[in-house]
This record gives sequence, structure tokens and C-alpha cells, in this order.
Amino acid sequence: MKSEASRFKHFLMAFVLAFGLGLGCESPGKKKTGENYSLIMLYLEQNNDGTKYSRKMAVYRADPFIFYVNSEPFLTTADLEKVTLMEARGGFALQFQFNRHGTAVLESFTASNKGRRMAIFCQFTEPRVLAAPMITQRNATGIIRFTPDCSRKEAERIISGLNTAIKEIKD
Repeated sequence: MKSEASRFKHFLMAFVLAFGLGLGCESPGKKKTGENYSLIMLYLEQNNDGTKYSRKMAVYRADPFIFYVNSEPFLTTADLEKVTLMEARGGFALQFQFNRHGTAVLESFTASNKGRRMAIFCQFTEPRVLAAPMITQRNATGIIRFTPDCSRKEAERIISGLNTAIKEIKD
């Protein structure tokens, strides 16, 4: 029961950030709240069972790869602790570090779903799947590092928006 309450809290927080904050009143001389937020949701790959629990996703805009995921995310922005931009060979990568709850969920999902993909969906200026890494082993570190399907400028915007959202969730 505690798990359901925790999941509801995370869903509610993501909903508030996605819809509530962007609709507030604007104070004179201040930016509209919600303008600089980004949200992430991680979905687990599954077979297309033709029900409402299966959702079609596409990743890699230049050469799209289509697959199906569970319609409910297993991790959200509320599970993040920190987001950073990392230099990588030939470019850059994003690194997501999850909080204690997120780390436990990530470990559980990666331990029991080897061979499946996880879709890393991001809502920023444009909603899209940033990456769909294959789960090859159990991840007990609570850290995911991946090369996103976005420009460096978009990545910086995503990081800024996620860190703003993380700060708001913690307050």
C-alpha cells in the first residue's frame, strides 16, 4: 500500500509540474512559472498487446525505430536527484542520478527485464524520446548515462529544466 501511495505522489508531482505550474498568474517583471521546466519519464518496452496498456514510441528522429512500451512510466522527474551533461567520445552524454526511491525502482526493473529497452521520454520545448537503451544488466547504482537524440543546446535546455523541476519538487 505504501508503494501505491508513493507512486501516486510521484504521478501527482509530475502532473502538477507539467500542467499546473505553467498555467499560473504572471507577476510583473517575472517570468511565467513553469517556462523553464523539463520532465522525464522512463517507460519499459513490452509487446503490443492491443490494449490501452501498450503505447507506441519512436526514437532516433533521423532514422526512426518504432517499438511499444507500457503506458505507465516506471520512473519520472520526481525520482531524479541530479542531472548532468558529460563529455563523451565524439560528443556529449546526459547522466541521470536517481534518488533512493528511483535507485531501488531502477534496480528492480533492470534486474527483471534484461533484453528489453527503456524509453527515456522528455517533455521540454518538444516532447520526444531521447534514447532507448537496451537493458543488459542489473543497475544498482541509480545512474543512467546515455547519448541523447538532441543537440547540445537542447541538452543544456533539458538539464536546466530538469534541475529546476528537481529543485521545485524538493522544496
